[in-house]
Amino acid sequence: MKILIVLTYYHPHWTGLTVHAVRVAEHLAARGHQVTVLTSRHAFDLARDEMLNGVRVVRLQPVSRFSRGMVTPAFPWAAARLIADHDVVQIHTPLPEAPLVALLCRSLGRPLLMTHHGDVVMPDSPVEQLLEQTAFQVLRTAASLADGVTSYSEDYARHSRLLWPFHAKLTCILPPVEFPEPDPAAAAAWKQELGLADRRLIGFGGRWVSEKGFDDLLRALPLIRAEVPEAHLVFAGERNVVYDDFYALCRPLIEAQQEHITFLGLIKDRQRLASFYAMLDLFVLPSHTDMMAITQVEALLCGTPVVATDIPGARVVVRETGFGQLAPPHDPPGLARTLLATLAERERYRPNRDVVRRIFDTDQTMNAYEQLLARLVQTRSRADFGARVSRRLVGGSWPALAAGPMTAATSLHSLNSTPQAHTGLSADDRALLGQLLRNEADMAYRRRAPTLLGFLELHDGETVLDCGCGMGVYLMMMGRLRRLNLIGVDGDRERLHWAEREQVPADLSEVDIHQMPFADASFDKVLMSEVLEHLQDDRRALREIWRILKPGGILAISVPHANYPFWWDPINKTIEAFGGQPITSAGPITGIWSNHERLYLPEQLREAVREAGFTVEVVEEQTHYSFPFIHFIVYSIGKPLIERNLLPKGLRDSADRFRGERNSGSPLNPINLGVGLFRLFDARNDRLRGTERTFVTLALKARKPG
Repeated sequence: MKILIVLTYYHPHWTGLTVHAVRVAEHLAARGHQVTVLTSRHAFDLARDEMLNGVRVVRLQPVSRFSRGMVTPAFPWAAARLIADHDVVQIHTPLPEAPLVALLCRSLGRPLLMTHHGDVVMPDSPVEQLLEQTAFQVLRTAASLADGVTSYSEDYARHSRLLWPFHAKLTCILPPVEFPEPDPAAAAAWKQELGLADRRLIGFGGRWVSEKGFDDLLRALPLIRAEVPEAHLVFAGERNVVYDDFYALCRPLIEAQQEHITFLGLIKDRQRLASFYAMLDLFVLPSHTDMMAITQVEALLCGTPVVATDIPGARVVVRETGFGQLAPPHDPPGLARTLLATLAERERYRPNRDVVRRIFDTDQTMNAYEQLLARLVQTRSRADFGARVSRRLVGGSWPALAAGPMTAATSLHSLNSTPQAHTGLSADDRALLGQLLRNEADMAYRRRAPTLLGFLELHDGETVLDCGCGMGVYLMMMGRLRRLNLIGVDGDRERLHWAEREQVPADLSEVDIHQMPFADASFDKVLMSEVLEHLQDDRRALREIWRILKPGGILAISVPHANYPFWWDPINKTIEAFGGQPITSAGPITGIWSNHERLYLPEQLREAVREAGFTVEVVEEQTHYSFPFIHFIVYSIGKPLIERNLLPKGLRDSADRFRGERNSGSPLNPINLGVGLFRLFDARNDRLRGTERTFVTLALKARKPG
């Protein structure tokens, strides 16, 4: 099966939900299934697209966060493409986008499994309570549209106002738990190192949020110490949680008895965490609400009894194993009594690892998930006509949308391409270009820019000429990619002044491209994007490029394709179809012919470059599909607004080619919405059939022999 898993946070984010999702994904991949995870790029240093233990992880760039969620504008398009390309979808909830995913699955004929990890419980502030009620409605909508729903236990589901109304499609599956055996010597040594060798340790862990009930434990501690003076609390986890300031509220309780509490922080190393559990006398989970904390099972696997509150879900581990006791919730004295009683009879409740493993068996859990997913695929194996049509509409590969504006060089129709054609850019380079090109509304430009920069095979220290640099956008991008000696030349003085205002990292000169003031063999690489078609004598200019390029140097060129698609420029295409002359003047109607002496067919461009003495390595045709009249919209409407500074700053930051990294990505921004629509049409170019005959761009890579 091809399985898509969607959740807000994935590895290395560390919560019980994330751990569960990672284990399910990796075990399904190990069983031979093709697994993709769609999630948020919650930290800037995370890769946007990578393989982790057999699982493909696609991370979308967020623009902001709200409470526990992230705002990722690219999510609708990325989700639609991935859903269409997979057999079944699993979402891990809570997930703000759950209803959208459910609707997309319905429209695309894909089954949806909603794996629920607990009802949303927020702090008591009015705003957070409003979010809690909103989250309930969001998840209820998703559950109603899902084909299947899973919970950890029937005990929790029966008491959940969200889950039990959907019990007819509910399956209860225990979470997968994998944990190393502790090293008793290491645990004892750590306890000694902490100065706690003579203490009775009561451990607790997780995120310090209000629903975990840690305040009850803090209030119970004096009562426990009155009977057992050597009792000491040890906490492992995160205290400062972005969306909940509960730790600050608990600080007076902590400061009053801080000599009896040790904080270890978040422990990510599993063997180290095993030592934490093993040095404890008891592990306690005083939750007010909890579906089933995996930490309970981990503690039992390390030989430590557990005390949990007697609430739905949280009590299941103790009930099923018998290795601990249950305490009344919201009752510090009752919690203290239960902890004291369990400490007094600790040997009676000491866990047996084999017994725990028989109950929490990862293979059984994965068998249940695999069988359930297969059954859902089978029930949806005959999608209706509307779903098949929807999948065709969103069909195509997805990298250009999935990570944001762009995470990888797009897949392009090639006349003479080799596997090395796009190796000039690393994954980090492509990610950076994705940020820089975030504002790009010209989809053909957005495609050819990384192609040309990849053709150049840039290396630090090289001398590179941008011939016909215009305002210097390519110079800006090259300067961000490598440490280069950059030269920019153009015949338009105003364009060069603009480049100077943008402080592009290059020496700029106004020159005649047919006769440039550079010595022979001066440059390692030359870029010539959308220039050749403007020149009266293109062959003379190419010979001049050959002269100034070093032997072995690379030339990267792009020109407009003579056989362009109708919708790119319907006006000129219609005129030419009736035998007329295209509009070449730069008037109010800006088309593909504006200010151009000629357009090129592939063989014409190849021959012109060869005639100048170059060896042609690659010729690519790019951009067949486009939004209707996009060239007119971008260059007759958008470009003048930017160049005349007629846009408010917020819109300017979403439209200017030099300001891609300033774009917040807000979905409420009309320019972002428009560009998103253009990208939706453009995405079909990611998977061309090979029978297309019309294209917007020709991109060519050539090398000077030597």
